[in-house]
Amino acid sequence: MSTKGKGHRTASRDPGQAAPGTVPAQSPAKVRILRTASDLFISTGIRTVGVDRLIAESGVARATFFRHFPTKDDLVVAFLDAQAAAARDHLTRVRLQPDGARAVLAEIAAGGKVGLQCDRFRGCEFINTAAEYCDPDHPVRVVVDAHRTWVRDIMADALTELGHPHPFATAQLLFTMRTGIVVASSLEGYADIDGVFDRAWWALVDQR
Repeated sequence: MSTKGKGHRTASRDPGQAAPGTVPAQSPAKVRILRTASDLFISTGIRTVGVDRLIAESGVARATFFRHFPTKDDLVVAFLDAQAAAARDHLTRVRLQPDGARAVLAEIAAGGKVGLQCDRFRGCEFINTAAEYCDPDHPVRVVVDAHRTWVRDIMADALTELGHPHPFATAQLLFTMRTGIVVASSLEGYADIDGVFDRAWWALVDQR
C-alpha cells in the first residue's frame, strides 16, 4: 500500500500484532491504551489528542506505549479497525436473522439517527476521521474507506435479495442520505419532522 506525503508510516504487519519476542498482542497495557484512545478519539477528536495525553490517561510508561504503537497513526488504525470489526460483526448477525435483508437496512437507518436522541452529538468516528485525514492513500483513510465500502456493499446485497431493480445505485444513495443526517445532526442538529428521513429511506428501499 503506497502513501503520499511525508511522515506517513505503514507498518509491515497489523499494528495489533506484536512482533515475536516483544509483548503479547492483547497485553493489559495495550488494551488499556486502546480503550483510552477510543474514549478520547470519539469524545474529543483525533488531531486534538496528543501522545502525551494518551500516555498519561492510559497510565502506561512512554516506552510501553511506543512498544505497542510505534506511531500515533498506528493507534488510530487500531482504533478504527476495532470499531469497524464491531460494526461488521453486529450487522452480519442482523443479516442472518429472519427477514435479515430488510432488518439490516433498518439497522443501518437507525444508526444514522442516533444523533437525533443525543445531546452534543459529535458524529460518526469514521466520517470525522476522514475529515481529519484528507489523503486517500493514508493508512488511516484506507481503513475508513474500506469500512464504508463494506457497509454500502452489505446494503446492496440486501437490496438485491429484496428484488430491488437498482440495488447498487440505491445503496449508494441510501448511504449518502445516512451520511448526511449524521453530519447534520453533529453540526447544527437535525429535527426529523414527521419522520421524513424514514419515509424517504423506505420509499427508496421499496421501489419496484
